Amino acid sequence: MVAAPYGRSSPDPTVEVFGDAVAAAAARHLALAPAASMQELAAAAGVSRATLFRRFPSRAALVAQLCRAAAEAFVRAVEASVPEEGPAPEALDRVLEGLGRLAAVVGLLGLQPLHEHVEIELLARTAATEERLRRLVRRGQEDGHFRVEVDPEWVLTMLTWLLVGAGDSVRLGRLTVDAAQRHLVTTIETVLNRDGAERRGA
Repeated sequence: MVAAPYGRSSPDPTVEVFGDAVAAAAARHLALAPAASMQELAAAAGVSRATLFRRFPSRAALVAQLCRAAAEAFVRAVEASVPEEGPAPEALDRVLEGLGRLAAVVGLLGLQPLHEHVEIELLARTAATEERLRRLVRRGQEDGHFRVEVDPEWVLTMLTWLLVGAGDSVRLGRLTVDAAQRHLVTTIETVLNRDGAERRGA
Protein backbone atom coordinates (compact mmCIF):
# COMPACT_ATOMS: atom_id res chain seq x y z
CA MET A 1 0.00 0.00 0.00
CA VAL A 2 1.40 3.41 -0.98
CA ALA A 3 1.72 5.85 1.90
CA ALA A 4 0.04 9.21 1.51
CA PRO A 5 2.88 11.64 0.82
CA TYR A 6 1.50 14.71 2.57
CA GLY A 7 -0.25 14.55 5.91
CA ARG A 8 -1.76 17.13 8.21
CA SER A 9 1.66 18.09 9.58
CA SER A 10 3.32 18.27 6.14
CA PRO A 11 1.56 20.70 3.78
CA ASP A 12 2.55 20.37 0.14
CA PRO A 13 5.14 23.13 -0.47
CA THR A 14 5.35 22.77 -4.25
CA VAL A 15 3.41 25.90 -5.23
CA GLU A 16 5.61 28.02 -2.98
CA VAL A 17 8.76 26.45 -4.42
CA PHE A 18 7.80 26.43 -8.09
CA GLY A 19 5.73 29.59 -8.24
CA ASP A 20 2.46 28.54 -9.84
CA ALA A 21 0.03 25.65 -10.05
CA VAL A 22 1.13 24.29 -13.45
CA ALA A 23 4.83 24.11 -12.59
CA ALA A 24 4.01 22.76 -9.14
CA ALA A 25 1.80 20.01 -10.56
CA ALA A 26 4.51 19.04 -13.06
CA ALA A 27 7.08 18.89 -10.26
CA ARG A 28 4.77 16.76 -8.09
CA HIS A 29 4.20 14.34 -10.96
CA LEU A 30 7.93 14.11 -11.73
CA ALA A 31 8.48 13.24 -8.07
CA LEU A 32 6.06 10.33 -8.51
CA ALA A 33 7.07 9.38 -12.08
CA PRO A 34 10.59 10.67 -12.91
CA ALA A 35 10.37 9.44 -16.54
CA ALA A 36 6.99 11.09 -17.22
CA SER A 37 6.40 12.42 -20.72
CA MET A 38 5.16 15.92 -21.54
CA GLN A 39 1.72 14.41 -22.25
CA GLU A 40 1.64 12.87 -18.80
CA LEU A 41 2.92 16.07 -17.18
CA ALA A 42 0.29 18.13 -18.98
CA ALA A 43 -2.45 15.77 -17.79
CA ALA A 44 -1.15 15.99 -14.23
CA ALA A 45 -1.18 19.79 -14.44
CA GLY A 46 -4.71 19.82 -15.87
CA VAL A 47 -3.69 21.51 -19.15
CA SER A 48 -3.36 20.35 -22.72
CA ARG A 49 -0.07 19.16 -24.14
CA ALA A 50 -0.12 22.13 -26.52
CA THR A 51 -0.59 24.55 -23.62
CA LEU A 52 2.35 23.02 -21.76
CA PHE A 53 4.54 23.21 -24.89
CA ARG A 54 3.63 26.89 -25.38
CA ARG A 55 5.05 27.58 -21.97
CA PHE A 56 7.95 25.13 -22.09
CA PRO A 57 9.25 24.41 -25.59
CA SER A 58 10.66 21.04 -24.54
CA ARG A 59 10.78 18.64 -21.63
CA ALA A 60 14.38 19.72 -21.05
CA ALA A 61 13.26 23.35 -20.73
CA LEU A 62 10.58 22.36 -18.23
CA VAL A 63 13.02 20.33 -16.14
CA ALA A 64 15.59 23.14 -16.27
CA GLN A 65 13.06 25.64 -14.92
CA LEU A 66 11.99 23.30 -12.15
CA CYS A 67 15.62 22.66 -11.21
CA ARG A 68 16.30 26.41 -11.11
CA ALA A 69 13.35 26.85 -8.77
CA ALA A 70 14.60 23.97 -6.62
CA ALA A 71 18.06 25.56 -6.43
CA GLU A 72 16.52 28.85 -5.31
CA ALA A 73 14.47 26.99 -2.68
CA PHE A 74 17.68 25.39 -1.41
CA VAL A 75 19.31 28.81 -1.13
CA ARG A 76 16.28 30.30 0.65
CA ALA A 77 16.04 27.40 3.11
CA VAL A 78 19.67 27.77 4.16
CA GLU A 79 19.34 31.55 4.31
CA ALA A 80 16.30 31.26 6.58
CA SER A 81 18.16 28.87 8.90
CA VAL A 82 20.94 31.46 9.52
CA PRO A 83 23.71 28.85 9.87
CA GLU A 84 26.19 31.41 11.24
CA GLU A 85 24.13 32.03 14.39
CA GLY A 86 24.14 30.08 17.63
CA PRO A 87 25.94 26.85 18.55
CA ALA A 88 26.81 24.75 15.53
CA PRO A 89 24.59 21.77 16.50
CA GLU A 90 21.56 24.05 16.81
CA ALA A 91 22.38 25.72 13.50
CA LEU A 92 22.69 22.28 11.90
CA ASP A 93 19.26 21.37 13.30
CA ARG A 94 17.75 24.43 11.61
CA VAL A 95 19.46 23.77 8.29
CA LEU A 96 18.41 20.13 8.16
CA GLU A 97 14.84 20.84 9.20
CA GLY A 98 14.53 23.46 6.47
CA LEU A 99 16.11 21.33 3.75
CA GLY A 100 14.31 18.18 4.90
CA ARG A 101 10.97 19.83 4.17
CA LEU A 102 12.05 20.13 0.53
CA ALA A 103 13.14 16.52 0.08
CA ALA A 104 9.91 15.04 -1.25
CA VAL A 105 9.46 17.99 -3.61
CA VAL A 106 12.92 18.53 -5.05
CA GLY A 107 14.90 15.40 -4.22
CA LEU A 108 14.32 13.45 -7.43
CA LEU A 109 14.93 16.48 -9.62
CA GLY A 110 18.59 15.82 -8.90
CA LEU A 111 18.36 12.75 -11.13
CA GLN A 112 16.84 14.54 -14.11
CA PRO A 113 19.26 15.00 -17.05
CA LEU A 114 20.36 18.60 -17.61
CA HIS A 115 22.25 20.35 -20.36
CA GLU A 116 25.80 21.15 -19.28
CA HIS A 117 25.25 24.92 -19.32
CA VAL A 118 22.21 24.54 -17.04
CA GLU A 119 24.17 22.39 -14.60
CA ILE A 120 26.97 24.98 -14.52
CA GLU A 121 24.41 27.72 -13.90
CA LEU A 122 22.84 25.82 -11.00
CA LEU A 123 26.22 25.11 -9.43
CA ALA A 124 27.03 28.82 -9.61
CA ARG A 125 23.68 29.73 -8.02
CA THR A 126 24.26 27.43 -5.05
CA ALA A 127 28.04 27.85 -4.61
CA ALA A 128 27.87 30.55 -1.92
CA THR A 129 25.19 28.63 -0.02
CA GLU A 130 27.22 25.44 -0.10
CA GLU A 131 30.19 27.38 1.26
CA ARG A 132 28.03 28.55 4.18
CA LEU A 133 27.33 24.91 4.97
CA ARG A 134 31.02 24.01 4.78
CA ARG A 135 31.80 26.84 7.20
CA LEU A 136 29.10 25.56 9.56
CA VAL A 137 30.67 22.09 9.60
CA ARG A 138 34.16 23.52 10.14
CA ARG A 139 32.89 25.75 12.95
CA GLY A 140 31.32 22.77 14.70
CA GLN A 141 34.53 20.79 14.29
CA GLU A 142 36.63 23.62 15.72
CA ASP A 143 34.23 23.95 18.67
CA GLY A 144 34.44 20.23 19.39
CA HIS A 145 30.79 19.49 18.60
CA PHE A 146 31.29 17.72 15.24
CA ARG A 147 33.56 14.82 14.37
CA VAL A 148 36.73 16.14 12.76
CA GLU A 149 37.17 13.01 10.64
CA VAL A 150 34.01 13.81 8.63
CA ASP A 151 35.02 16.00 5.70
CA PRO A 152 32.67 18.96 5.03
CA GLU A 153 32.57 17.88 1.38
CA TRP A 154 31.24 14.50 2.48
CA VAL A 155 28.52 16.20 4.50
CA LEU A 156 27.40 18.05 1.35
CA THR A 157 27.51 14.79 -0.61
CA MET A 158 25.45 12.98 2.03
CA LEU A 159 22.93 15.81 2.11
CA THR A 160 22.54 15.80 -1.68
CA TRP A 161 21.94 12.08 -1.99
CA LEU A 162 19.83 11.78 1.13
CA LEU A 163 17.51 14.38 -0.38
CA VAL A 164 17.29 12.18 -3.49
CA GLY A 165 16.77 9.05 -1.41
CA ALA A 166 14.11 10.71 0.74
CA GLY A 167 12.23 11.78 -2.37
CA ASP A 168 12.40 8.27 -3.79
CA SER A 169 11.23 6.71 -0.54
CA VAL A 170 8.16 8.95 -0.60
CA ARG A 171 7.59 8.17 -4.30
CA LEU A 172 7.64 4.43 -3.65
CA GLY A 173 5.36 4.74 -0.64
CA ARG A 174 8.00 3.35 1.71
CA LEU A 175 8.01 6.45 3.92
CA THR A 176 5.72 9.38 4.52
CA VAL A 177 7.08 12.88 4.00
CA ASP A 178 7.40 13.33 7.76
CA ALA A 179 9.27 10.05 8.22
CA ALA A 180 11.64 10.72 5.32
CA GLN A 181 12.44 14.16 6.70
CA ARG A 182 13.01 12.76 10.19
CA HIS A 183 15.37 10.02 8.97
CA LEU A 184 17.34 12.48 6.80
CA VAL A 185 17.93 14.74 9.81
CA THR A 186 18.77 11.86 12.14
CA THR A 187 21.23 10.28 9.70
CA ILE A 188 23.33 13.39 9.18
CA GLU A 189 23.26 14.43 12.82
CA THR A 190 24.24 10.95 14.01
CA VAL A 191 27.18 10.85 11.60
CA LEU A 192 28.37 14.38 12.32
CA ASN A 193 27.59 15.17 15.95
CA ARG A 194 29.82 13.67 18.60
CA ASP A 195 26.70 13.16 20.68
CA GLY A 196 24.32 12.72 17.74
CA ALA A 197 22.67 9.56 19.05
CA GLU A 198 21.95 11.12 22.42
CA ARG A 199 20.61 14.32 20.83
CA ARG A 200 17.99 12.36 18.88
CA GLY A 201 17.22 9.90 21.62
CA ALA A 202 18.60 6.93 19.70
